[in-house]
Amino acid sequence: MSPLVGVLTLVAITVVWGSTFAIVKEALAVLPVPLLLAIRFTLAALALAWVRLDRRAWRPALILGLLAFAGFATQTIGLSLTTASKAAFITGLNVILTPIIGSWWFNNRIPPKAYLAAIVALAGLGLLTLTSVDGINSGDLWILATAVFYAYYVVYLGEVAGKASALSLSAVQLWPMAALAWLWALPHLSLIPEIPVATWGALAYLAVAATAIATVAQTYAQRVVPAYAAAVIFVLEPVFAAFFAYLWLGETLSLLGWLGGLLVLLAMLLSGLRRW
Repeated sequence: MSPLVGVLTLVAITVVWGSTFAIVKEALAVLPVPLLLAIRFTLAALALAWVRLDRRAWRPALILGLLAFAGFATQTIGLSLTTASKAAFITGLNVILTPIIGSWWFNNRIPPKAYLAAIVALAGLGLLTLTSVDGINSGDLWILATAVFYAYYVVYLGEVAGKASALSLSAVQLWPMAALAWLWALPHLSLIPEIPVATWGALAYLAVAATAIATVAQTYAQRVVPAYAAAVIFVLEPVFAAFFAYLWLGETLSLLGWLGGLLVLLAMLLSGLRRW
């Protein structure tokens, strides 16, 4: 894969991911969080069941799976408590956290712009949450945890993507994700027969397009696109998410909320463009 194809692949992934905020929000009206995740991860794992396993992928895939599960779990809980638009912009803070965590975990130097980006991001986050009707709610805090876990995921994936089979890394990480989700979902198993056909369609999209295919594509793309550049591309995700939330859910932000969203986007660009 060439760097250009890698960049275009990551852009396509952000479109898919942006659409999932509204889809998950609607699915949560029918399913509890753990059951939604258990079915999503199981269908995604089955979609990649044909992958030939690379023994070098076991350990990094387990770590990636734990980080991804934590990210998906906190995000899905958060989406049950806050709006899709706010969730998308807060999740986007992982772009600012990525270079900071990279420095702490792998001793990379933190560029000065990362500090400026953090200040701008905090200002944007304040406008997004403090000026909304419900202010800061527990859903916003769950989504903030999501940003931390996603930042860890992106940094670690950037370190291991070229050290094992991309397909194996993508497939194996789904196993611990599905296992943990089913343990969490045990009290809700009786609801499975009651899931509407339309919700099964949404789950299939979340599992195959937004999880299985997106995970494989991201792993291949981050072999040729550095983590800092990938972080810049992920700036687009909350933009697409806000668009789909408006289109499908009729969600809107206040004027100050949109200003806060723009500040978050600016902070994401400041953080990621440090080498461009």
